[in-house]
Amino acid sequence: MGAVVVYKGRMVGKGFNKVHHTGVPRLDGLHAEIEALNNTTAQYRDGCTVYVCRTNKSGNIVLARPCSACEKKMRKIGVKYVWYSTYGDWEKMTL
Repeated sequence: MGAVVVYKGRMVGKGFNKVHHTGVPRLDGLHAEIEALNNTTAQYRDGCTVYVCRTNKSGNIVLARPCSACEKKMRKIGVKYVWYSTYGDWEKMTL
């Protein structure tokens, strides 16, 4: 799972799911979209667009809808849109 942050047509941050000591990303890791936002500065967060994508082991694009905690955090810091992969397509979320 990977994510990029785009501000005024320019990629300003990127991130990937990080797994910590338990080995379970949803319990002890950092999600890609938050990692990507952490790799930007505050000036690029308000009004930005985040793109989130996941592929399976075969290389096919699959569902990468942000979890409710990530969605809430992105809304709080001012992300305007999130585009996330679905099964071979993309969906747009307005925050």
